[in-house]
Amino acid sequence: MDVKPIQKASATTQVFEALHEMIATGRYARGQKLPPQDELAKQLGVSRNTLREAVNKLSAMGLLRARQGVGTVVEPPSPGGYMSTLSGQFLLDPLSVREFIEARICIERNAVRLAVARAKPEDLERLRNNLRLQARALKNHDTAEFTQQDTAFHLEVTQICGNRVLLKFLQTIHDMLQRFIGEVAVLPGAVDDALQFHTRVADAIADKDQDQAEQLMVRHLFDVVRRIESNLHIDLEKESLCGFKLIRSNTGVTGARRSRKT
Repeated sequence: MDVKPIQKASATTQVFEALHEMIATGRYARGQKLPPQDELAKQLGVSRNTLREAVNKLSAMGLLRARQGVGTVVEPPSPGGYMSTLSGQFLLDPLSVREFIEARICIERNAVRLAVARAKPEDLERLRNNLRLQARALKNHDTAEFTQQDTAFHLEVTQICGNRVLLKFLQTIHDMLQRFIGEVAVLPGAVDDALQFHTRVADAIADKDQDQAEQLMVRHLFDVVRRIESNLHIDLEKESLCGFKLIRSNTGVTGARRSRKT
C-alpha cells in the first residue's frame, strides 16, 4: 500500500492558524487594530509577504478588514464564518461538530453525576469562584476571559468527580474544548445562557441532586446544539445524539429553571 508522506504546514498556514486562534479566543477583540505589518511579522518570526498572505485569507473569510487611514481591524464575526472555517481538521463539517458534542455529552453527563456524589465544601467554593470570574468577564464583555473560565468550569466539574480517566479525557481535548467554546461564544446569547446553565449545574451539585445535575449538563450541551443549528443552519441530527431523551420534553434555559432546595 502506498503511503503519502506527511506534508509540513507552510509558514503562511501556521501564521493563519495563529492569528485565527487569537481572533477566535478574543485575544484580538472585535474592532481592535492589528499591529503594523512590520511589527507583527517580526513578532511572528515571518516575512511580510507570508504575513500578508495569511491576513488576506482571514480578510476573505470576513474576520479582518483593511480600513483606510486606520489599518487592519478585527471584524465583528458572523456566526457562519467562525464555525465553518476553523483551521485543521477540527469542526470543518457538521459531522465533526456532532461527534465532538456527543463525546462531551457522554463524558460530562457521567462526570457531573460523580461530582454530585463526591463534591466537598472546598470543591463547591472553587466552582463558585469560577462562576464569579465568569460573571465578571461577562460584565466586562471579555470573551477571551469568559472562554477560559467556561472551559475551566467544565474541567473543574470533571476534577471534582474524582475519576482520573474521565478527567484525562477532558484534559486531552482541552485546547479543542477551549477553541470550540470560543467559537460558540460569538453566537447570539450563548455567553449569557452558558453562565445561567453553569450556575444551575453548580446549584444541583451543592444540592446533591444527581438527576438534576445530569439533566442540566445535558441540556446545556444540547442548547449549544440548538444554537448552532438555528444560527448556522446546520442539521446535527440531535434526535439521535447521546442524551437526547433527557431533553426531549423540556429544552433550553427556561426549561432548566428550578428552585434551590431549602
